[in-house]
Amino acid sequence: MTDIEPDQYDEAADVGASKRRLISVALLPSAATLGNLLCGFLAMMCALLEMRAAYFEGASDARHSHLEAWFPTYIAVGAYLVVLAMIFDALDGRLARITRHTTEFGAQLDSIADIVSFGVAPAILLLSLLLPLAVPAQGEVIVGKLEWRVGLLGALVYVSCAAIRLARYNAENIEGEGAQSRFNGLPTPGGAGAMAALLLLHSDLVRDQAALFGIELGDALRCCLGAAAFLLGILMVSGLNYVHVFNEYVRREHPPIHLVGFVILVAIGFYSPQILLAVLAAGYVLSGVLLQFKTKRRNAPDKP
Repeated sequence: MTDIEPDQYDEAADVGASKRRLISVALLPSAATLGNLLCGFLAMMCALLEMRAAYFEGASDARHSHLEAWFPTYIAVGAYLVVLAMIFDALDGRLARITRHTTEFGAQLDSIADIVSFGVAPAILLLSLLLPLAVPAQGEVIVGKLEWRVGLLGALVYVSCAAIRLARYNAENIEGEGAQSRFNGLPTPGGAGAMAALLLLHSDLVRDQAALFGIELGDALRCCLGAAAFLLGILMVSGLNYVHVFNEYVRREHPPIHLVGFVILVAIGFYSPQILLAVLAAGYVLSGVLLQFKTKRRNAPDKP
C-alpha cells in the first residue's frame, strides 16, 4: 500500500468533503430559487411574444382572453411573472432557515437567479415595450429617437447596477439575510417590483385609454419609463438604507388594528392590483430617501 504524505492526505480529504457538500443540496430552498429563475426566463419569453405580436399581423389575437382585465398584454404577463419571482425569492431564504440548510451553494444560486429575474427580465420587458413603437412594422413611429435612446440607456444602467448591487451584497454580507433589518441600497427585488408595477400600470392605462386634461396618461407614463429605470439603477448602488420588509413588518408582532389595514390592502388589490402594486412600489422606493432624511435630521447638532 502506497504511503500518503500528510499534506496530500489533507488535500484529498478536503476535496472529498467539498464534493459531499455539493452533492447534498437542500431540495426545497433550491427549488424555490429555481422557481425564481424560471419566472424571470418566462418573463423574457413574454417580451419576445409581445414583439412578435407587434411585428406580425394576427399574432396579437393570442394575447387576449377572458382574463384580459388582468393580462391585457404579454408585457403585463411578464410583469406579473417578475412579481411571482419576488415571492419565490422571499420563500427560498425562509425555507433554507426552516430546514436549516443555509449554504454557500444556495447563496450563489440565488444571486444567479436574481440577476436574471430582477436585472435582465425587467430591462427586456421595458425594451420590448419601446422597440415596436420606435421601429414599427407598418404605420407611424410613436416613440421618438430621444425617447428610445433614454429607454435604452435606462435599461443598460439598470442591468449594470443590478449586477453591481448583487455582487456588493455578496461581498459585504456576513451575518446573513435573516439577521438583517436594513439593506444598503435599494434591493434588486424592490427595483424589479417598481419596474413591474410601472409596466402593469402602463398596460392598464393604455387599455382603458385614460386621459387627464387631454393628455393620454399611458403615453405620459411611457415617456418616463426610461428615466425611472435609470433612477432605480442608481438607487440600487446608492448608500441609502432600506428596511427588510419581511424582518421588519412580517416577523414582528403587530397590534390587532393593523389587520384592518391589511384587509384594506387586499381589497384594493382585488379592485385594481396595478394601482396597489404601483403605490406599494413607490412607497418602498421613496422610503429609503425619507429614512436617510430622517436619520440626518436626527443626527444634526441642535442649534444654540
